[in-house]
Amino acid sequence: KQLPPLTTKEIGACSIECIQKFSRLEVKHSNLKLPPPDTRYKTEDVTATKGNEFEDYFLKRELLMGIYEKGFERPSPIQEESIPIALTGCDILARAKNGTGKTAAFCIPALKKINQDNNVILGD
Repeated sequence: KQLPPLTTKEIGACSIECIQKFSRLEVKHSNLKLPPPDTRYKTEDVTATKGNEFEDYFLKRELLMGIYEKGFERPSPIQEESIPIALTGCDILARAKNGTGKTAAFCIPALKKINQDNNVILGD
């Protein structure tokens, strides 16, 4: 059964308060478990974003919920620049400081491309 896409109204501005309402949603009989808010000081290399949201990339609802469950609120600058390019299938060479979200920038597009309905192993 395909879940309906998330709407801006459901997600709001992706603040912790808005995301907390997802803890009441059930996905495959489990509740979304949000981590505590990250209260560490954030430098400009993480905060200087264009204002994009993860919903802007038309990700699957389950993937969005997983992103929020892992504590991401908004894409970091490296994610804003690389996720749209990766979603088109182009190669990327990117460099950014530790802790700026490079791994998620790689994994999020890869996870979006997975077809859960295709039950085969590569090479079969």
